[in-house]
Amino acid sequence: MKKTFLLIAALLMMGSAAFAGGGIDFGIGPKVGYQTAKLSYQKEDIKAGFANHLTVGLFGRVEIFGFYVQPEVLWFKTSNAFDLNTNVDYETEIAGISIPSGADVTFTLNSMTFQVPVFLGYKYEIVDDIIAIRAQVGPTLNFNIPQKTYAAAIGTSEPVEINNETFSTKSIGFGLQGGLGVDVIDRITLDINYNFGISKLFGANIINNTEWGQYIDTNNISNVHTNMFMVTVGYKFL
Repeated sequence: MKKTFLLIAALLMMGSAAFAGGGIDFGIGPKVGYQTAKLSYQKEDIKAGFANHLTVGLFGRVEIFGFYVQPEVLWFKTSNAFDLNTNVDYETEIAGISIPSGADVTFTLNSMTFQVPVFLGYKYEIVDDIIAIRAQVGPTLNFNIPQKTYAAAIGTSEPVEINNETFSTKSIGFGLQGGLGVDVIDRITLDINYNFGISKLFGANIINNTEWGQYIDTNNISNVHTNMFMVTVGYKFL
């Protein structure tokens, strides 16, 4: 992770030096936005996105003749819920949760993520220095830090916090992002990107060596990937 941040810093320093020489355009600034599984222009959906899936971070951009490199560092929280089948035909208790015979269990996994995408793109000026449109694509690294995990028997109990190390979620994930953007007065940016998760969310042994392992069927989540839209607004200071 340290090497990734050093690479981004080097790119920004190179861009700054080139800018000073008048060769290329350079910008850096903050971003704010949200993640969503489905895009919507409804005001209520957008407000809910910011309230429940807030994303904040920094971006830099180095441009030359319309082409650009745009590294970013973003922070956000995610919450994923999975309904899993139990493989017992009798009532039992697991981690203090009463599980009726044949009942399914909902697990809610919360995590904090630092995401580092590096975009390659092209910008087309519609009106010089007033409005421009962009297209971009690039790889991304996700550094995941597990937070609280909850479990509940579907329809029969309230969620109960369990050991967040029950599931073997991967600490580092790889993905590919692509999308479109708009620049206004060469300062305000709007980006809508889609993240295609390349890495699986879970490791080979989805449930670690805990008491849950002998009761839960994890086949339906063995190939889960993190796919989502990212909607962000930024401001270029330089």
